[in-house]
Amino acid sequence: MAYLDDNNNNLYTQGDPLEELDRELAELRATLEELDGTAPDAQASDDNASKEEKPVSQEPDPPSKKQEPETTEEIGEDMKQKSSGGNNPAAKKPSDKHRVPVIIAAILLSAALIIGVGFGVSRLTSPRPSDENAVPTSSGEIVTINDSEMGNIELQTVKGAQINTYTAEGLQYDEKGNPSYYEDGKKISHLGVDLSEFQGDVDFAALKDAGVEFVMLRLGGRYYGDDGGLYEDKNFDTYYENAQAAGLKIGAYFFSQANCIADAVQEADYSVGRLNGRKLDYPIAFDWENIAEGSARTDHVTGDELTRMAETFCDTVTEAGYKAIVYSNTSQMLIMYDFETMKDYDFWLADYREFPTMYYKFDMWQYSKDGAIDGVEGAVDLNLSFTDFSE
Repeated sequence: MAYLDDNNNNLYTQGDPLEELDRELAELRATLEELDGTAPDAQASDDNASKEEKPVSQEPDPPSKKQEPETTEEIGEDMKQKSSGGNNPAAKKPSDKHRVPVIIAAILLSAALIIGVGFGVSRLTSPRPSDENAVPTSSGEIVTINDSEMGNIELQTVKGAQINTYTAEGLQYDEKGNPSYYEDGKKISHLGVDLSEFQGDVDFAALKDAGVEFVMLRLGGRYYGDDGGLYEDKNFDTYYENAQAAGLKIGAYFFSQANCIADAVQEADYSVGRLNGRKLDYPIAFDWENIAEGSARTDHVTGDELTRMAETFCDTVTEAGYKAIVYSNTSQMLIMYDFETMKDYDFWLADYREFPTMYYKFDMWQYSKDGAIDGVEGAVDLNLSFTDFSE
């Protein structure tokens, strides 16, 4: 998904998580070396400690969906309070001794959240339910999911929330490399692309010949700077007309940077107004993403706030006669969204692994952010829909 900064520069939130991780780890190593060099008194104060002994820190497990993570500011304040021993030198030594690992834990937690929430590439290895229509029978059961990048994530089950039952065995590829998903020998998936003005001139007839069945077109978005103004996608009208002429099914999305309920209502109203009564076969997506580059007006949005904004956006476009869906990467879907509220909403999942093993059910899968297909020059987002929303 493309988004704009305040200068109308095209940026992407879905970066390479491994490159980002390398950068974060390099910064952490530099910080560790700096901190090790400033704490000689703490090590010297322990007469029984070996000279080779160094503080050891472990990255904390990511928080459960029901618990918002502590901010680095909160951790820093806690450290400040714990290290404050007044004029008693004996009280200061233990705090100095533990200062480095706590600081490192705070930095690592911050890095984990940036990588986990900001990038939609988590590969889950949770057990598959035996019943393809399985839903939790009761709320409150704790399920532990092991994620290859975020570690163990504890989820509190939600009664009535549908569980993902897709398996890698159901995925097959044609001679062009396009995937399809099969259940009981029957193809149930539909190939799609999502487009914005940054794709330029698009040959929609060639897209259809390449096997594309639906397109998700960007209506517009909100700038992520403090002012947070709205902007339109200049190619939406042209794309809509040409996609319709080519016989493709059409959906839409709005790139959100809402940070309050009023913003979500404004974005939904804008989307409906931009359509101006035009028919859609597929839903309008609430595409709210964390900004990885620099600061953004959404940096301090909590999971509860995001849940309420998504609910508001979807309900508003639904009341206007359109279907709605929530776009999310895997970690954001697991950590931020409250499924007590979101269990009845459709999800469009961004996960660029070989196959997503998301715990909860999703209806669409964005499987590539740099795909190639006839009809589009350059990279394009590729999708599979497991639901035919036009029916």
